[in-house]
This record gives sequence, C-alpha cells and structure tokens, in this order.
Amino acid sequence: MGCDNSKRDIVEEDEEHCYADEFSEHQIDSIKSTWPILSRDRQKTGVDFFRNIFNAEPVVKAMFKKDRTISDDQLLNSSEFLKHVDNFMSALDNVIDLLEYNTVETQHSLIVLGAKHATFHGFKEEFFTLYSKCMIDTWESVIGEEFIEEVKESWEMFIMYITRYMRQGFVIYLQDTKTQDETIVY
Repeated sequence: MGCDNSKRDIVEEDEEHCYADEFSEHQIDSIKSTWPILSRDRQKTGVDFFRNIFNAEPVVKAMFKKDRTISDDQLLNSSEFLKHVDNFMSALDNVIDLLEYNTVETQHSLIVLGAKHATFHGFKEEFFTLYSKCMIDTWESVIGEEFIEEVKESWEMFIMYITRYMRQGFVIYLQDTKTQDETIVY
C-alpha cells in the first residue's frame, strides 16, 4: 500500500477539467455508507493515512518533525500529531455531513484549509495528488472487500472535490503573498 504510481492515478483536476460539483445520490450513499467503517477507529485510520504519506514522501514526515531526534513512533503518538489527525478526520466528517447540499460555505472552508496548507513550510501543491493517492490506498485497506469499484469511484470524486478547493486556496494564498511581496518597497 505504498501509494505507488502503479495504481490507477486519481484524475488530475488540472489535466482533465473534470469538476463535478454535484454528487449523485448513489455516490453520496456510497460515501456515507462507508464513512462509518473509516471512522470506526478515527485515530487509527488517520494515523494509517499519514503513515502511508510518510512512507511515500518522507519530506512530508519531516514537516511534522520539529524535533528531528524523535522516532517515527514517537511522532505518530505525539499529542500535536494526533491533534492534526483528529482535525483531518473532523474536516472530512464536516464535508461528508453536508455533501448532498454542496454549500458555498463548505467550498469556502476547503479554500481556507488549502490556504492554511500554503503556510506550512515545505508544503508543495503536488502533495495534494500524493494525499489523494494515499487516501484511496488507506480507504481500500480499511474498508476491505466493500471497497468495490463504485465505492472507489465515489471516494475518488469526493477527493477530487476537496482537493479542487484546497488547491484553489493554496494557489490564491501563494499568489496573494507574492503580490504583497512585489508591492513592498525596500
């Protein structure tokens, strides 16, 4: 489950321009019916997700390690990291709860979350693609035999939805920061 490139890549939003902002009833049902499996042990699922990311891209792990001397196990069990895991799972929970409404508020909160990620030293836009791949791998592992093709496709669409708006926020933040830097007179 190394989030490798041998698995079918999730559609790149920028390449395909495949932005469905509305989910079918069936997709919503697939997501909402499998979310309880994923959130049964929220912390374990979240930690497994980040462990997959860290294994695929050690640079991301380094972003979490403020103290370079701590072991990987210490990192994965630290209160700061577990709070991040909880925030991640709660953010997904919130989007899933409002999925059938596809509110502007949900989109805005994802844009803000993407902008926040732009403030993390070393975070790159391409990490959204890595996160997408690792999320699918983790979900498949946790959901197991119920992770049939239609469930996978529903989750891929969900992930494209959240990363679309998070990327927008990320890019907007960087553009605004660059613009502000350019207008400063030294």
